[in-house]
Amino acid sequence: MNIKKYIVLFLIACAILTGCTEQSNNVGEVSDLVPEGWNIVEKVEGDLNKDNIDDIAVVIEGTSKVEGEAPNRELIIAFGNKDGTYTLSTKAEKAILRADEGGIWGDPFEGISIDNGSILISFYGGSNWRWYGNYRFRYQDNDWYLIGATIGSFHTSTDEYTQEMDYNLLTGEYIEKKADENGVMKTTKGNRGKKDLLKLEDFVAVDGEENIK
Repeated sequence: MNIKKYIVLFLIACAILTGCTEQSNNVGEVSDLVPEGWNIVEKVEGDLNKDNIDDIAVVIEGTSKVEGEAPNRELIIAFGNKDGTYTLSTKAEKAILRADEGGIWGDPFEGISIDNGSILISFYGGSNWRWYGNYRFRYQDNDWYLIGATIGSFHTSTDEYTQEMDYNLLTGEYIEKKADENGVMKTTKGNRGKKDLLKLEDFVAVDGEENIK
């Protein structure tokens, strides 16, 4: 057998192995993506990779390992396939706040949604001081990145301390809304410059701007 035939057989073998690997990564049901002992908190569907096939994003919650502490939550995103199966795209272990991280308000997780091909994660919490954050992630360059965020806070008894920052992390543009000493809102626009985008796998859910570099 000459060298060309060896090369052809090698390429065929690689194609077969690749196909088997891809097939083994596929699951038929959303529940197959959920580890044993974890529960689905919320699930949304929509096209996230522009192939006209519905994909899924699922927030799951485990079992608490520490007495008096709420269990961890994770975000799972999977792409839909033509045959009705799903292929895991990413699993973000720190992207969702726990149920006990919202202060007196209670559970800070407001929900997830699919908007314009992006995943939007929303949080809201606090006591007299309230805070909120909406974080937008998009699939690009074969990974998930934080591309926008709206973060704000206010006091329930006065407008004096109300403030909000809206970031477009793709362009560097931002819009700041802040109340003056009389409670009058003032808007400032600017550009902080383009910076490296934060990957979803590195995103840590907090009640502030720590994820905005």
